[in-house]
Amino acid sequence: MRTPPPSATTTGTPSSLRMRRARFEEVADILRLIRRAVEHACRDHYGRAQRREVLWSYVSTLYVDVLGPSETIVAELDQRLVGVAQLDPSNGRLRALFVDAAFQGRGAGRALLAEVEQRASARGCARLHGAMSLNAVPFYTRAGFRPCAGPDRLAAVRADVAVPVVRMEKPLGRG
Repeated sequence: MRTPPPSATTTGTPSSLRMRRARFEEVADILRLIRRAVEHACRDHYGRAQRREVLWSYVSTLYVDVLGPSETIVAELDQRLVGVAQLDPSNGRLRALFVDAAFQGRGAGRALLAEVEQRASARGCARLHGAMSLNAVPFYTRAGFRPCAGPDRLAAVRADVAVPVVRMEKPLGRG
């Protein structure tokens, strides 16, 4: 059964989207959301083993990350998780931003990124930076991110699977 489209404001952002910190008991649901997002959005840029590698990088750490040190934020629409992002507030690193496949292209990613930017700025981060998947580079470019120096591959769980990325950053105003 396909999920009906969310209501939207004139900017295209879901009107009843709510941002909040993730709860430990939601980790399994968040991992399922990440799997759906990766399978849908990354299928034209990464092979099956690479997509699995991306998922495993979160499976192996998300239970601990939700408790800290990362700030894990979820986007909720009508009490359903539709997106997730992770921020390391100590250095402004955007570790993750995923929108459920059924909600991609509807403004949830923009809203989630704006929330992360606000939180990073409020924590005194001068910039937001991360390893962006190849399929997400246009999204981050439109949001004001630019390529920067750094490794061009994700740190792999399995050494035989390389996952290319683009390191990007965006200067932030201090909150």
